[in-house]
Amino acid sequence: MTADHSPRTFIAAAIVVAHLAVVYVLFNMGARIATVVPNLPITVNFIAEPQQLRAWQPPEVRPVTPVITTQMPDMPLVEIPIAQPSERAISVPARPPVAANAESADRSVPKLISTVEYLREPSPRYPPQSRKLREQGLVVLRVLIDEKGAACNIEIESSSGFARLDVAAREAVARAAFRPYVEDGTPRRALVRIPIEFSLNRTTA
Repeated sequence: MTADHSPRTFIAAAIVVAHLAVVYVLFNMGARIATVVPNLPITVNFIAEPQQLRAWQPPEVRPVTPVITTQMPDMPLVEIPIAQPSERAISVPARPPVAANAESADRSVPKLISTVEYLREPSPRYPPQSRKLREQGLVVLRVLIDEKGAACNIEIESSSGFARLDVAAREAVARAAFRPYVEDGTPRRALVRIPIEFSLNRTTA
């Protein structure tokens, strides 16, 4: 009977020894792991749920209606005189006449007359540059006519505002021929005002 139980006893003893060896190893290894790996605190971060982005909307704009409280000043009424077409030789009011006795005493003083007669009328030539620039106006010349009917002195009494037109008016009067002014049967020097008009609406040489 003892011979039959000896192998079983040996196996049982070997199993016990093996378990003891495992317990011993686990006990020693657990202490070493505890010394190598320290106990670190565990930090837990909670992630907030992302908020939904709202679409940007412009602020509400209220329309404002401007109110004008300033009154416009009253514009003054300006009367623009309408220029009447003038003839090449017109009647111009003469200055107050000199006393008869003083005038007869000195006949060399030119007589201021209001009308003049032409033997050859002035023929003004419209300057091409003035026509291109739309220049127009009225020139009044003060002309001294000698005893032979020639214009011996020409002065500009009233300018047109354009030098080219003033020069053209003087040249036209200089080319003209006048009938001498005769007083008591004797030719005499005379002063006369002659208007020369430059108008784009009229036919001018």
